[in-house]
Amino acid sequence: MKRKLVFTFGLTGVLALTIGFAKDLQITEVSAEEQTNITTVITKEEQNMVENMSAKEGFVPQGNGSGFFFSKEDSTERKDITTVITAEEQNMVENMSAKEGFVPQENGSGFFFIKEK
Repeated sequence: MKRKLVFTFGLTGVLALTIGFAKDLQITEVSAEEQTNITTVITKEEQNMVENMSAKEGFVPQGNGSGFFFSKEDSTERKDITTVITAEEQNMVENMSAKEGFVPQENGSGFFFIKEK
């Protein structure tokens, strides 16, 4: 009788531990809203390299350990995008102490800027 009791408690303990660890090992899904925004800065040299490559898509590793994927459209599908920057926006950027950043515009778009020395 004592053996059955020890066996039962032992089996119950192992089962409880297994269930406890199983909860910790479940895959956690993260929705798009919960992910943080990541900004990748692409240098002029990297942009020129991608434009001059014959590959239509690929991955470019960067020196900091990150990188970016690219996908080229056919020239018939390419559409020029023009961003108009007002004099006020230009003056605002020039008077900012920030060396780089993003300026949102009223139409819902905006532009990134990087000040050179």
